[in-house]
Amino acid sequence: METLLGNLQKAIDGEAAAMLPCTRPERRERQVQRILEAAKACFVRAGFQGASMHDICTEAGMSPGALYRYFASKEAIIAAICEADRREDATLFKAVTAKADVIEGMVLGAMTHIRHMHESRAAPLFAEICAEAARNNAVESTCRCHVEQVQAMFRAYLGEAMDRGEIDPAVELDVVVPTLLAIINGMALNDLPARGVPLEKLETLVRATLIGILRPTGQPGEG
Repeated sequence: METLLGNLQKAIDGEAAAMLPCTRPERRERQVQRILEAAKACFVRAGFQGASMHDICTEAGMSPGALYRYFASKEAIIAAICEADRREDATLFKAVTAKADVIEGMVLGAMTHIRHMHESRAAPLFAEICAEAARNNAVESTCRCHVEQVQAMFRAYLGEAMDRGEIDPAVELDVVVPTLLAIINGMALNDLPARGVPLEKLETLVRATLIGILRPTGQPGEG
């Protein structure tokens, strides 16, 4: 009975919290997320070129004036999508670096990325962004900045592992890092799990690829 009453009280407290007025920053964040989700749906459905700001307004259920208070263009929306992705990358990277074994850290990062793209069905969206980057300088600049930040994080991570004597790649890290990220992004963008490739088999291949390229020495990691 006490447990039932406790759960009931939690539910009541949760509903009461939901009814509290939002602060201005909270309202802004909700509106931004509303627009971004609408834009994602439009970009996947019609492509970046085919989706108009009016389409995004309609999808979001808001007026053009309201939309333009937050984003001046589709390019600005893409920048916000990439910024959110960058924050997720930073969170994932903390989990990667927490692994004592550099290979297992890299496997964790790769498989988390592949799973996220599959489960969130984000592959078509990011494929569209990549395609637009090939013809739109503003989008290309946004994507390049994002990629360079991710590469820099992994370049430092693997560099530290080399300094500790844990790995001995056959070529310099300036070649290794973009190659590895291209392989992993290729798996994610092609959404291989959706094509029937089991995640556990992908993990086996990812680990074998990392071992073959990074060439672990058998020296124990720190942590």
